[in-house]
Amino acid sequence: MVPSTVSVVDPEDMIEIQRIETGVMPHGSRISPDGMYHYSVGMMSGELFEINTTRLKVSRVLQLDGEKGEPKKDGMAGMDHSQMDHSQMNHGNMDHSKMNHEKMYHSEVKPTWVIPHPTNNKVYVAGNGSDEILEVDLDKWEITNRMPTGKAPYNVDISPDGRYMLATYKGSAETGVWDLKKRKELARVKNSRKVSHGVTISTDSKYAFVSVEGIGGEPGTVDVIDIKKAEKVASVDMGKQAGGIIFWKQE
Repeated sequence: MVPSTVSVVDPEDMIEIQRIETGVMPHGSRISPDGMYHYSVGMMSGELFEINTTRLKVSRVLQLDGEKGEPKKDGMAGMDHSQMDHSQMNHGNMDHSKMNHEKMYHSEVKPTWVIPHPTNNKVYVAGNGSDEILEVDLDKWEITNRMPTGKAPYNVDISPDGRYMLATYKGSAETGVWDLKKRKELARVKNSRKVSHGVTISTDSKYAFVSVEGIGGEPGTVDVIDIKKAEKVASVDMGKQAGGIIFWKQE
């Protein structure tokens, strides 16, 4: 439970050129449309990080707990042990001697993803622990809206035309289809398996592709959703524990 890093890699030579310290349990990794900033979140520290991509340094940090992102000072009080799956934790590898339990902070929001809007100066954050999506105004650098969602939103994507937002609900095996202008959820589409994970949208803004983890011996699956119809139109099995997913391009 210590701050971790975002690695910057030269893709031509496959060399790590920088490690930038961010928050505890970093999740998500997306670049702003102009290429100038990188956004990620710290799941357990409840923070949104903005990295300047030319300086390779953190430029701003926003605490996501509280009504408008004000930092909390209640230490361990925000930690809900009843919601934690201790069976998945490797306590044997934890060095408890190095943990300062008086200063350790555990987020109630537990953010797991952040996506910049393609046209306006906002980002949207999945609040996995608080069952909401947070809208953050980048000019004001504050939370401007909290939208209640299905159980445990995990990943989020926005259509290139800026109209739709899709969010995977890891806790209910569904994908939510949102009208972003109205900030209204239009429908929830049931996924093929029980652990909804990544989501990405085609460049024509027509289809969403959702990676769904298998359980036990099950394969992973990619579900294809027709966004306007808000229905699943295809499913393709793949390797176990399907995770991150992104749409590359369309000819």
